[in-house]
Amino acid sequence: MYKERKKKSKKKFGNFPFISVIFSVSLSLLLLGIFSFFLLSSLHIKTLIEENTEINIYLNKNLSVNQIDQIKRTLYLKDYVLINDESTLEYLSSNDAAKEFSEELGEDFTKFLGNNPLRDLIILKINPKYFDSSQLIIVEEDIVKISGIYEVDYSKDLISNINKNIRSISIVFIGIFLILFLISIILINNTLRIALFSQRFLIRSMQLVGATSNYILKPFLIRGMFYGIVSGIIASILLFTIITFSNEKLNGLNFIASTEKLNIIFISIILTGIIMVVVSTYSSVNKYLNSSLDELYN
Repeated sequence: MYKERKKKSKKKFGNFPFISVIFSVSLSLLLLGIFSFFLLSSLHIKTLIEENTEINIYLNKNLSVNQIDQIKRTLYLKDYVLINDESTLEYLSSNDAAKEFSEELGEDFTKFLGNNPLRDLIILKINPKYFDSSQLIIVEEDIVKISGIYEVDYSKDLISNINKNIRSISIVFIGIFLILFLISIILINNTLRIALFSQRFLIRSMQLVGATSNYILKPFLIRGMFYGIVSGIIASILLFTIITFSNEKLNGLNFIASTEKLNIIFISIILTGIIMVVVSTYSSVNKYLNSSLDELYN
C-alpha cells in the first residue's frame, strides 16, 4: 500500500496534466479556427462581389468596327480593369441589345419607334482595388476621355451601400475575433497555471540544488510546445471535419473554402497553439521561479 501511494505521489519534473491542457487548448483553437474560416469566407465573398460589379460603357453611334476594336484595346490595357485582356469586357451591339429587349417586351419596339435608339455597349469588370466610390469616379472620368465613348453608367448607390456595409461588417468581425482571441489567451493561461500548480515545489527543489532558471524552464517549454502542436492538430482535424460535414449540407461552401485557404487556417491554428502554450507555460513557470516559500503555500 505504501509503495502504491509512493508511486502515485511521484511526479516527473517538467510534466504536467495532459488531457485537461489538450482539451482546453484544442477547444480554444477550434473556436478561433471556425471564426477565421468565416472571416476568410466573408473576404472571399467580398472579392467576388467586387469582381462581378460591372460598368456599362455606351458608345457613340455610327462607329466603325476598327474604332470599336480600338476602344476595346484601350480599355483592357488600363490598370483598373479586372484582367488585362479581352475577357475582362463584353461587347453588346445595339442590334443585339434591341433583339434582347424586344424578346423581353414580346414585340419589336424598333418598328413602333421607327429606329433603334439603343447604343453599342461595352460591359467592363473592374479590379477590386478600384471598388471604392472615390476611385470609381476617377475611373469614370478616365473612360469618358477615350474617343468614341458617349456615357459611363454604373450603380453608384449600390456600390456606396456595399462599401459601407463591408466596412461595418469588417469592424464587427475584427472586434469579435479580438474578443475570442483574448478569451482564448485567458482560458489557456489559466488552464496552464492550474496544471503547473502541482509542479511548484519541484521547481523550488530544483532551485535549492542549484539549477538555473533556463535549466528548469527547458523541459516545461518543450512539453508546452508538444502540447501546442498536438492541440493545433486536433483542432485542425475537428475544423476540417466540421467544414466537410457542412459542405455536404450547404451547396457552394466548397467553392468558398478553397484548399489554399484551409491550409492557411490549419497552419495558423498550429502555430497559434504553439505560441500560446509556450508563452503561458513560460509565464506560469517564471511566476513560481520568482515566488517566495510562503507564496508557494498560498
